[in-house]
Amino acid sequence: MNVHADPTLRSDNKLSFRGGDLPIRSPFAHHGDLRRLGAALAQGAREHIEDIEPFEPRDRTKDSAERIRSVVHVLNRAQLDGESVTPAANWLLDNSHVIEQAIAAIRRDLPRRFYRQLPEMPDLRVPRVLAIAWLYVAQSDSEVSVDGFRALVDGFQEVQPLRIGELWALPSLLRFVLVENLRRLAVRVAKARDMRVLANQVADKLALVPGGEDVDILRAYAQQARDRTFATQLLHRLRDGSQVSSKALAWLEGELEAAGSDAEEITLGEHANLSSGNVTTGNIIKGLRLIDDTEWTVWFEEVSHIDRLLRERTDFEKLDFASRDAYRAPSKSWRNVRGVRSTRLPCRLSSWPRRRANAVRTAAPASTRAVFSSGRGDRSSSVRWVTARRLVRGSIAFTARATGWV
Repeated sequence: MNVHADPTLRSDNKLSFRGGDLPIRSPFAHHGDLRRLGAALAQGAREHIEDIEPFEPRDRTKDSAERIRSVVHVLNRAQLDGESVTPAANWLLDNSHVIEQAIAAIRRDLPRRFYRQLPEMPDLRVPRVLAIAWLYVAQSDSEVSVDGFRALVDGFQEVQPLRIGELWALPSLLRFVLVENLRRLAVRVAKARDMRVLANQVADKLALVPGGEDVDILRAYAQQARDRTFATQLLHRLRDGSQVSSKALAWLEGELEAAGSDAEEITLGEHANLSSGNVTTGNIIKGLRLIDDTEWTVWFEEVSHIDRLLRERTDFEKLDFASRDAYRAPSKSWRNVRGVRSTRLPCRLSSWPRRRANAVRTAAPASTRAVFSSGRGDRSSSVRWVTARRLVRGSIAFTARATGWV
């Protein structure tokens, strides 16, 4: 299924990057309905997430941290030496503390056992919620919006409702995908800097040799001459210098033509690529800050189908958050213990007959101290768990068998 809502081809979709992974960025700028894209993903659309991989977040984040720190160290030394750096490099240098906080949060919030239990996309061997976060980052060019992210999740849930654990994992996986994208951009920033430094060294060398020997020097850099950053910087230096060698320029332009390009195309492409990298890097940093500043418990309750049903059928909304979370705990445990669909549980909870409430009151262990109420009062047909969460979970299997819910 191919779904594109008002797609517009991005300016850098034809630009290649050698020596590292491509940034997580859809070749089409999206101006349409994110909800529809989410539904399309749930229905089997894969054209926007072709490069997704079955990562282990903690291991991948550890490697990403090492690479980003290495790039920041190199850039910091270059800046101290008086070298000018790109805006993308400045984003990395000025926000290393934001990046470190995000890395620590990923390692804290995505333990291996929890991540491996998340339901997977059937054909990708990655969790459904990772695919959702990946699609959102690709389509938004890493520009995070709480409302936009919710729209994509809501669209997915119109086709495939998500479990409670998946919804809680979404902010952490969004953070993970942003850091993954930052890793790719940081590697690209470092490689581009290396190519510019090398091009400057070659240009300095050419300025010191007699006119007939410049082409001989350039032949040693035939492979680098096909790199867009190297070629653009060298063209700039050769054309900008006072001792321009027409033979050197002719050789370089000939190498570009042999690679299927020309001086104008690679210059425009490099500038577009540099600009898009600056924008995306800034979007990532701002997105990581937004994730830290967002009250995700409110967001979770807005997208959770269980919460929606509980509000419709009970006085759930009148409880404080701690009580609402304790009310959800049985839903989580029943889903894991006996395979009940979590979205069906509120219907069962909110329609308990009095005899089943009595059966629980009689049969459940006294240590649970669960309080049930039924009838036509303010809390008609509702349940409020006032015990500690560990006690509720400990008695869940017994209670389920006693009442016949599962």
